[in-house]
Amino acid sequence: MIERVRGLGFADALGLAALGLTAAGLIVTGDGLVTAARATPGSSVMSWSDRLLLGLWSFRLEHTLWFTIGLLLLWLALGLGATLEGRADQAARAAGGVAVGFVLLAAAVVAGSTIVAVSGSVGSGALQVTPSNQARFFTWLLQASSAAALSVAWLVAGSRLGERFTFAQTAVDEAVPQDDEDEPASDGLEELSDLPTEPPPPVPLPERPAPRPVAVADAQPAAAPDTAAGRAQRVYQERLAYSPHRDEARRLIEELRTAEREGRADDVEQLAARISAL
Repeated sequence: MIERVRGLGFADALGLAALGLTAAGLIVTGDGLVTAARATPGSSVMSWSDRLLLGLWSFRLEHTLWFTIGLLLLWLALGLGATLEGRADQAARAAGGVAVGFVLLAAAVVAGSTIVAVSGSVGSGALQVTPSNQARFFTWLLQASSAAALSVAWLVAGSRLGERFTFAQTAVDEAVPQDDEDEPASDGLEELSDLPTEPPPPVPLPERPAPRPVAVADAQPAAAPDTAAGRAQRVYQERLAYSPHRDEARRLIEELRTAEREGRADDVEQLAARISAL
């Protein structure tokens, strides 16, 4: 058993210790409730409502500190990755449910203490318990403040059991330059010498690259020859290049060039007239 416990990781060992403290806290809280119910002599013959109010008035929430410490340590252990041999989820749900029950217990203690503090007494007749005004105020203040502080801890820890913590390490490493061991330590003073100092070497001037010859393009494109095909080409460029009839115009120009090479003058005139008519 001892060897098995030693083989556990830190998170699992902390989780088991937290579960032990939580269980001990439940026992101590139960004992505190029983002690508070029996604190007043003769309370056993009171009515159940008077015994309940008297018990809530006499109970101190400090009895729940062991449970609170165990719950916080269990939250830490589960956040660090404790598995509890595969029962981490069950332990988280059980501890969270008990934490909610403790919140309800704190609310009941505050409610009962408020009723006793406002009414000023518990019970009637010979069994009536009447605390002093000072005891009523300070007891109610103690119960209310303890319930508020502990309820916050129970709600936060109980509702977030099982979450994994994310540790963001924001450490900035600054590079520290180290001097060469061969160089002697300098005290910040320059050594003076009577020897003439050598002038610094001349700095060569950067050479400018030779200008590249710039090719001058022709200002105007070569004009089309003054033939029927040339005139048809100019008509195409001026009017038909972006018209819906550009495909047909290119076909007619090719036929006109063919007819012009073959010397068919009649066909050349007809094709030129068709191109002009587009």
